[in-house]
Amino acid sequence: MTTTPSERFGVLPKIELPACLEFLKLKNFPLKTYPSVYQPPRLTKDTLYIFGPGWRNTWGSFDAECLQFQIYLKFAGLEFDVINSNEPDASPSGKLPFLATVPGAIYHDQQIHKWIDDMGKSQVLAGEHSEDAKAFISLANTKLNAALIFSMWLEPLNYSKATSEAYFGHVPAPVDYILAYKKQNKVVQQLLADRDILVREEIYSDAVHALEALSVKLGEATYFFGSSDPTWVDAVIFSYIHIILGAPQFTDSSVSDEEKRQASTLRNLVLKHDNLVRFAKNIREKYL
Repeated sequence: MTTTPSERFGVLPKIELPACLEFLKLKNFPLKTYPSVYQPPRLTKDTLYIFGPGWRNTWGSFDAECLQFQIYLKFAGLEFDVINSNEPDASPSGKLPFLATVPGAIYHDQQIHKWIDDMGKSQVLAGEHSEDAKAFISLANTKLNAALIFSMWLEPLNYSKATSEAYFGHVPAPVDYILAYKKQNKVVQQLLADRDILVREEIYSDAVHALEALSVKLGEATYFFGSSDPTWVDAVIFSYIHIILGAPQFTDSSVSDEEKRQASTLRNLVLKHDNLVRFAKNIREKYL
Protein backbone atom coordinates (compact mmCIF):
# COMPACT_ATOMS: atom_id res chain seq x y z
CA MET A 1 0.00 0.00 0.00
CA THR A 2 1.41 3.35 -1.01
CA THR A 3 1.47 6.11 1.58
CA THR A 4 1.65 9.82 0.93
CA PRO A 5 4.29 12.05 2.55
CA SER A 6 1.64 13.65 4.76
CA GLU A 7 0.56 10.22 6.06
CA ARG A 8 4.13 9.21 6.79
CA PHE A 9 5.41 12.41 8.35
CA GLY A 10 2.29 14.30 9.24
CA VAL A 11 1.50 17.76 7.99
CA LEU A 12 4.74 19.54 7.11
CA PRO A 13 5.13 22.95 8.68
CA LYS A 14 4.93 26.02 6.48
CA ILE A 15 7.92 28.29 6.70
CA GLU A 16 7.31 31.94 6.10
CA LEU A 17 10.39 33.82 4.96
CA PRO A 18 10.98 37.24 6.40
CA ALA A 19 10.55 40.16 4.00
CA CYS A 20 14.31 40.62 3.65
CA LEU A 21 14.64 37.08 2.21
CA GLU A 22 11.65 37.32 -0.10
CA PHE A 23 13.98 37.24 -3.14
CA LEU A 24 14.88 33.62 -2.37
CA LYS A 25 11.47 32.49 -3.57
CA LEU A 26 12.71 33.08 -7.17
CA LYS A 27 9.23 33.97 -8.34
CA ASN A 28 10.67 35.23 -11.62
CA PHE A 29 13.24 33.06 -13.35
CA PRO A 30 15.67 33.74 -14.90
CA LEU A 31 16.44 36.64 -12.63
CA LYS A 32 18.04 38.62 -15.46
CA THR A 33 18.49 38.01 -19.18
CA TYR A 34 21.69 39.23 -20.82
CA PRO A 35 21.99 39.99 -24.55
CA SER A 36 23.77 37.47 -26.81
CA VAL A 37 27.53 37.76 -26.93
CA TYR A 38 27.36 37.65 -30.73
CA GLN A 39 24.31 38.19 -32.90
CA PRO A 40 24.94 37.49 -36.61
CA PRO A 41 24.00 40.52 -38.70
CA ARG A 42 20.75 40.11 -40.57
CA LEU A 43 21.27 39.82 -44.32
CA THR A 44 19.97 42.68 -46.41
CA LYS A 45 20.79 40.88 -49.68
CA ASP A 46 21.03 37.29 -50.80
CA THR A 47 24.67 36.39 -50.16
CA LEU A 48 27.05 33.95 -51.83
CA TYR A 49 29.83 32.58 -49.61
CA ILE A 50 32.94 31.65 -51.59
CA PHE A 51 36.68 31.10 -51.59
CA GLY A 52 38.18 34.49 -52.34
CA PRO A 53 39.26 37.01 -53.28
CA GLY A 54 40.50 35.93 -56.68
CA TRP A 55 44.01 36.19 -58.02
CA ARG A 56 45.27 39.78 -57.86
CA ASN A 57 42.40 40.59 -55.46
CA THR A 58 39.80 40.61 -58.23
CA TRP A 59 36.10 40.18 -57.55
CA GLY A 60 35.97 36.67 -59.02
CA SER A 61 36.87 33.67 -56.85
CA PHE A 62 40.11 31.70 -57.34
CA ASP A 63 38.10 28.48 -56.92
CA ALA A 64 36.44 27.15 -60.09
CA GLU A 65 33.23 25.85 -58.50
CA CYS A 66 32.72 29.07 -56.56
CA LEU A 67 33.37 31.20 -59.63
CA GLN A 68 30.90 29.18 -61.71
CA PHE A 69 28.00 30.08 -59.43
CA GLN A 70 29.31 33.59 -58.83
CA ILE A 71 29.35 34.48 -62.52
CA TYR A 72 26.14 32.55 -63.24
CA LEU A 73 24.24 34.67 -60.72
CA LYS A 74 25.57 37.70 -62.59
CA PHE A 75 24.40 36.24 -65.89
CA ALA A 76 20.94 35.81 -64.36
CA GLY A 77 20.87 39.51 -63.45
CA LEU A 78 20.31 38.84 -59.74
CA GLU A 79 21.40 41.25 -57.03
CA PHE A 80 23.56 39.57 -54.41
CA ASP A 81 26.45 40.16 -52.04
CA VAL A 82 29.65 38.13 -51.92
CA ILE A 83 31.51 37.11 -48.77
CA ASN A 84 35.01 35.68 -49.05
CA SER A 85 34.45 33.07 -46.38
CA ASN A 86 37.28 30.57 -47.07
CA GLU A 87 35.64 28.39 -44.39
CA PRO A 88 33.92 25.33 -45.92
CA ASP A 89 32.81 24.18 -42.47
CA ALA A 90 30.52 27.21 -42.29
CA SER A 91 28.42 25.57 -45.01
CA PRO A 92 25.72 22.99 -44.19
CA SER A 93 27.17 20.83 -46.98
CA GLY A 94 30.74 21.20 -45.69
CA LYS A 95 31.95 22.92 -48.84
CA LEU A 96 31.83 26.23 -50.67
CA PRO A 97 30.03 27.91 -52.31
CA PHE A 98 26.68 28.24 -50.59
CA LEU A 99 23.95 30.83 -50.95
CA ALA A 100 22.22 32.39 -47.95
CA THR A 101 18.99 34.19 -48.75
CA VAL A 102 17.37 37.08 -46.90
CA PRO A 103 14.44 34.91 -45.65
CA GLY A 104 17.00 32.58 -44.06
CA ALA A 105 17.16 29.66 -46.51
CA ILE A 106 20.53 28.10 -47.37
CA TYR A 107 21.27 26.58 -50.79
CA HIS A 108 24.22 24.77 -52.35
CA ASP A 109 25.07 22.95 -55.58
CA GLN A 110 21.92 22.01 -57.51
CA GLN A 111 19.76 23.76 -54.94
CA ILE A 112 21.18 27.08 -56.16
CA HIS A 113 20.15 26.16 -59.70
CA LYS A 114 16.63 25.37 -58.52
CA TRP A 115 16.45 28.65 -56.60
CA ILE A 116 17.45 30.55 -59.75
CA ASP A 117 14.89 28.56 -61.76
CA ASP A 118 12.19 29.40 -59.21
CA MET A 119 13.10 33.07 -59.59
CA GLY A 120 12.42 32.72 -63.32
CA LYS A 121 16.04 33.57 -64.13
CA SER A 122 17.35 30.26 -65.51
CA GLN A 123 20.17 30.66 -68.02
CA VAL A 124 20.53 26.99 -68.96
CA LEU A 125 20.47 26.12 -72.66
CA ALA A 126 17.33 24.27 -73.71
CA GLY A 127 16.16 22.76 -76.98
CA GLU A 128 18.44 21.37 -79.66
CA HIS A 129 21.70 22.41 -77.93
CA SER A 130 20.88 21.18 -74.44
CA GLU A 131 22.55 17.75 -74.72
CA ASP A 132 25.62 19.15 -76.48
CA ALA A 133 25.91 21.79 -73.76
CA LYS A 134 25.88 19.06 -71.10
CA ALA A 135 28.66 17.24 -72.94
CA PHE A 136 30.89 20.32 -73.05
CA ILE A 137 30.17 21.08 -69.40
CA SER A 138 31.23 17.53 -68.56
CA LEU A 139 34.36 17.92 -70.68
CA ALA A 140 35.35 21.07 -68.79
CA ASN A 141 34.49 19.64 -65.37
CA THR A 142 36.62 16.56 -65.98
CA LYS A 143 39.57 17.28 -68.28
CA LEU A 144 40.07 20.98 -67.58
CA ASN A 145 39.32 20.57 -63.90
CA ALA A 146 41.88 17.77 -63.58
CA ALA A 147 44.54 19.89 -65.29
CA LEU A 148 43.69 22.93 -63.17
CA ILE A 149 43.87 21.19 -59.80
CA PHE A 150 47.03 19.38 -60.87
CA SER A 151 48.59 22.70 -61.85
CA MET A 152 47.47 24.40 -58.65
CA TRP A 153 48.21 21.67 -56.13
CA LEU A 154 50.94 19.49 -57.63
CA GLU A 155 53.15 21.92 -59.51
CA PRO A 156 55.57 22.77 -56.66
CA LEU A 157 55.91 26.47 -57.35
CA ASN A 158 52.17 27.06 -57.72
CA TYR A 159 51.43 25.07 -54.58
CA SER A 160 53.99 26.72 -52.34
CA LYS A 161 53.72 30.31 -53.61
CA ALA A 162 50.06 30.69 -54.54
CA THR A 163 47.56 27.90 -53.89
CA SER A 164 48.28 27.06 -50.26
CA GLU A 165 48.31 30.76 -49.41
CA ALA A 166 45.05 31.42 -51.26
CA TYR A 167 43.13 28.62 -49.53
CA PHE A 168 44.72 28.65 -46.09
CA GLY A 169 46.61 31.93 -45.73
CA HIS A 170 44.02 33.14 -43.22
CA VAL A 171 44.86 30.24 -40.86
CA PRO A 172 47.76 30.69 -38.38
CA ALA A 173 50.90 28.59 -38.74
CA PRO A 174 51.52 25.68 -38.52
CA VAL A 175 47.85 24.75 -38.95
CA ASP A 176 47.86 26.34 -42.43
CA TYR A 177 50.63 23.99 -43.54
CA ILE A 178 48.81 20.93 -42.15
CA LEU A 179 45.52 21.86 -43.82
CA ALA A 180 47.23 22.56 -47.15
CA TYR A 181 49.04 19.21 -46.98
CA LYS A 182 45.75 17.38 -46.25
CA LYS A 183 44.05 19.18 -49.13
CA GLN A 184 46.91 18.27 -51.46
CA ASN A 185 46.52 14.60 -50.53
CA LYS A 186 42.78 14.84 -51.14
CA VAL A 187 43.46 16.26 -54.61
CA VAL A 188 45.78 13.35 -55.38
CA GLN A 189 43.05 10.89 -54.40
CA GLN A 190 40.56 12.80 -56.51
CA LEU A 191 42.82 12.60 -59.55
CA LEU A 192 43.45 8.89 -58.96
CA ALA A 193 39.72 8.14 -58.95
CA ASP A 194 39.71 7.46 -62.71
CA ARG A 195 43.36 6.56 -63.36
CA ASP A 196 45.91 4.11 -61.93
CA ILE A 197 48.82 6.53 -61.68
CA LEU A 198 49.34 10.26 -62.08
CA VAL A 199 51.21 11.09 -65.25
CA ARG A 200 51.75 14.79 -65.71
CA GLU A 201 51.98 14.57 -69.51
CA GLU A 202 48.70 12.63 -69.74
CA ILE A 203 46.78 15.15 -67.66
CA TYR A 204 48.01 18.08 -69.73
CA SER A 205 47.47 16.13 -72.95
CA ASP A 206 43.82 15.66 -71.98
CA ALA A 207 43.63 19.40 -71.36
CA VAL A 208 45.08 20.08 -74.83
CA HIS A 209 42.33 18.01 -76.48
CA ALA A 210 39.64 19.62 -74.31
CA LEU A 211 40.84 23.14 -75.13
CA GLU A 212 40.94 22.34 -78.84
CA ALA A 213 37.37 21.01 -78.73
CA LEU A 214 36.16 24.08 -76.82
CA SER A 215 37.96 26.43 -79.19
CA VAL A 216 36.43 24.78 -82.26
CA LYS A 217 32.96 24.81 -80.73
CA LEU A 218 33.19 28.50 -79.77
CA GLY A 219 34.60 29.60 -83.12
CA GLU A 220 34.16 33.34 -83.60
CA ALA A 221 30.99 33.54 -81.49
CA THR A 222 30.81 35.60 -78.32
CA TYR A 223 29.20 32.81 -76.31
CA PHE A 224 28.99 29.06 -76.78
CA PHE A 225 26.43 27.63 -79.19
CA GLY A 226 25.93 31.08 -80.67
CA SER A 227 23.70 32.15 -77.81
CA SER A 228 22.91 35.86 -77.64
CA ASP A 229 23.35 35.78 -73.86
CA PRO A 230 25.75 33.79 -71.69
CA THR A 231 24.40 30.58 -70.17
CA TRP A 232 25.49 27.97 -67.63
CA VAL A 233 27.89 26.35 -70.11
CA ASP A 234 29.62 29.73 -70.51
CA ALA A 235 29.83 30.11 -66.73
CA VAL A 236 31.50 26.71 -66.34
CA ILE A 237 34.04 27.17 -69.14
CA PHE A 238 34.75 30.78 -68.18
CA SER A 239 35.55 29.75 -64.61
CA TYR A 240 38.42 27.52 -65.74
CA ILE A 241 39.82 29.84 -68.41
CA HIS A 242 39.66 32.89 -66.12
CA ILE A 243 41.38 31.17 -63.19
CA ILE A 244 44.07 29.64 -65.39
CA LEU A 245 44.88 32.93 -67.11
CA GLY A 246 44.73 34.95 -63.91
CA ALA A 247 47.01 32.71 -61.84
CA PRO A 248 50.11 34.43 -60.43
CA GLN A 249 53.18 34.56 -62.63
CA PHE A 250 56.55 34.27 -60.91
CA THR A 251 59.50 36.54 -61.66
CA ASP A 252 61.57 35.81 -58.56
CA SER A 253 65.18 35.37 -59.62
CA SER A 254 65.68 32.77 -56.88
CA VAL A 255 63.31 30.43 -58.71
CA SER A 256 64.71 28.38 -61.57
CA ASP A 257 63.45 28.84 -65.12
CA GLU A 258 62.38 25.21 -65.20
CA GLU A 259 60.15 25.68 -62.15
CA LYS A 260 58.60 28.76 -63.75
CA ARG A 261 58.02 26.88 -66.99
CA GLN A 262 56.30 24.02 -65.18
CA ALA A 263 54.14 26.40 -63.18
CA SER A 264 52.87 28.16 -66.32
CA THR A 265 52.36 25.03 -68.45
CA LEU A 266 48.56 25.09 -68.34
CA ARG A 267 48.38 28.84 -68.85
CA ASN A 268 50.50 28.56 -71.99
CA LEU A 269 48.18 25.87 -73.35
CA VAL A 270 45.20 28.21 -72.99
CA LEU A 271 47.07 31.13 -74.57
CA LYS A 272 47.33 29.15 -77.82
CA HIS A 273 43.60 29.69 -78.37
CA ASP A 274 42.94 33.36 -79.07
CA ASN A 275 39.17 32.92 -79.16
CA LEU A 276 39.07 31.35 -75.67
CA VAL A 277 41.21 34.19 -74.32
CA ARG A 278 38.90 36.71 -76.00
CA PHE A 279 35.85 34.87 -74.64
CA ALA A 280 37.14 35.08 -71.06
CA LYS A 281 38.20 38.71 -71.43
CA ASN A 282 34.79 39.71 -72.73
CA ILE A 283 32.96 38.14 -69.80
CA ARG A 284 35.44 39.49 -67.29
CA GLU A 285 35.09 43.06 -68.53
CA LYS A 286 31.31 42.89 -68.85
CA TYR A 287 30.38 41.06 -65.65
CA LEU A 288 33.28 41.32 -63.21
